[in-house]
Amino acid sequence: MLKLFAGATLAALVGIGAAVASPIDAYGRLPAMSDVSISANGADIAYIANEGGAATVVAMGLDGTVLQSANLGPRKVRAVSWVDGTHVMIQVSTTVGIANIAYVGEWYQALSLNVKTGAMVQLPSGSEQSVLNVMMDTPHGGTLEGKPVIWASLYAKEAQSWQDDGHLDFYRMDPETGMARKQQMGDAETKEFLAKSDGTVLARVKYRAKDGAWRLELRHGGWEQAYSEIAPIDQPDLVGRSLDEKSVILTLWDEKNDRWRLAPFALADGKQGEFFGPDKPFGTITDEERRLVGLSYTDVYTEYDFFEPRLKAIWPQVRQVFAGRQVSLTSNTPDYAKLIVYVEGTGEPGGYYLVDLGAKKVKRIGAAYPALTSADIATVKAIKYKAADGLEISGYLTLPNGRAPKGLPLIVMPHGGPQSRDTAGFDWWAQALASRGYAVLQANFRGSSGYGHAFIEAAYGEWGAKMQTDLSDGVRYLAQQGVVDPKRVCIAGASYGGYAALAGITLDKGVYRCAVAVAGVSDMAQMLAKESSQSGPDSTAVRYWKRYMGVERSSDPKLRERSPVNFADKADGPVLLIHGKDDTVVYYDQSVAMRRALEKAKKPVEFVTLKAEDHWLSREGTRQQMLSETVAFLEKHNPPN
Repeated sequence: MLKLFAGATLAALVGIGAAVASPIDAYGRLPAMSDVSISANGADIAYIANEGGAATVVAMGLDGTVLQSANLGPRKVRAVSWVDGTHVMIQVSTTVGIANIAYVGEWYQALSLNVKTGAMVQLPSGSEQSVLNVMMDTPHGGTLEGKPVIWASLYAKEAQSWQDDGHLDFYRMDPETGMARKQQMGDAETKEFLAKSDGTVLARVKYRAKDGAWRLELRHGGWEQAYSEIAPIDQPDLVGRSLDEKSVILTLWDEKNDRWRLAPFALADGKQGEFFGPDKPFGTITDEERRLVGLSYTDVYTEYDFFEPRLKAIWPQVRQVFAGRQVSLTSNTPDYAKLIVYVEGTGEPGGYYLVDLGAKKVKRIGAAYPALTSADIATVKAIKYKAADGLEISGYLTLPNGRAPKGLPLIVMPHGGPQSRDTAGFDWWAQALASRGYAVLQANFRGSSGYGHAFIEAAYGEWGAKMQTDLSDGVRYLAQQGVVDPKRVCIAGASYGGYAALAGITLDKGVYRCAVAVAGVSDMAQMLAKESSQSGPDSTAVRYWKRYMGVERSSDPKLRERSPVNFADKADGPVLLIHGKDDTVVYYDQSVAMRRALEKAKKPVEFVTLKAEDHWLSREGTRQQMLSETVAFLEKHNPPN
């Protein structure tokens, strides 16, 4: 049996670090290294380096020789990938509006870097047709007639209107010049294309928002419909192709088994095959050719179940090398001879490793948070408890190092989404709070993903109700266990978690001493009305929010009853509001309205504006500002000692 060994590299993972916690700014830094990608020949890597708020894309050989380094300054660099041995594709995003086309949003663009010459071009730099130079899906590399190309869906703009006169087309772009040429024309209802790396278009997805009509069409000379359904909210997902390349794979709702499963549709005739997949929530893993190579499952950590024979054979040994930690596959050579994995968890704040199957070695490439040591990483425990109505809630408890788990001060930190979830991997915010002496509870309240459809359905209409008390039920559980002091509890969260923080201090009385809301919703009716005006009352997003809020219109009295802005006079503790001026998900005015309401009620409130910051705390300086302000506020109103 092939055995991997890591030599001295793993010793660093279990070394003894300093007894004193690192400065709080060390936790708030952007990853020093992220999104490591390996070239097809396995000789080079590319990655994003962040230092002092400036992003640099680095291409280097595995021997450490730097091939090229491109400083993009304060631009928000989101991803890098190899197109061929000469070109690296860079994805960036900008918070901007598109005149006469779209409201202010986070728009993605792409660049091509020649690692031999250092030349960099915009994608697209030009086109025979009039198109926006924003990426409408994830661009990917390929070849056409033996030459490297980049494939992407672009929005063709024929008039000054986003909704009526434009459509999505599939383009090829030259990585050297940036010039784009149309490969396949779409129409106003086209939302996605599926193509091979040589540009052969196999399928497309069409969607009509007005009635929720979703359909899959296969390309057989013309377009032929293979599947359709009315899906106003929960839509099928076009995963990709089967490993044998004979089918297109969708994620569909299996009514017989009452769960989401995978369904193949034969490329030859469009016929649907038998459902397959597990009887539990799962994610899908595809390769560079968008072939389904495996599934993922999350319990404490995310685990993989690979279909691809080579990955299936080797992955258990990779997991064994990094036992007890989260291991994620981030990149690989086409023959899977070399893998790039990201490791985080107990004793590891995040590091990238090269798994070389030919040499039977594991080599550490670099650290995401080099200023943090293993001693700076607190233990994360998986916990379960019962909500008041008996529903089992899972979550994670981060315990501060060097303190007995008894009578601890607690910070409840609900996630955003709300249809998202927390995991046991390295969480920079939770770890930062634990380093100051707090226990941190991250509860996956009802409506969180990863626990099945019934668990999500249990949240419908429970925004501000049982979704909220699921959190305070966790506080009561930990207090009963003696782990935390129920008189020393605050709540801090971002996005939906920010709403939960505000609701906790105003609606769920007597639980929290203070609240920190980062980009939090305070006025549900105003949020829903604004979303409806911008994306339309029939949009999937508006339907999604209405389902969780349990309303049909933004004038429903329930929204007022569950909006913290209307109950500022009930706040039973001080509130810290933090919001980015460039937030296009939860608008800045949500926090402005809450500040005014608290001030009018003569309740203690602090307000921090993050300049040029988006919803995701993408900039290092403002992320550190948010963290330092949060810690100072918590230490003042809920001292850890």
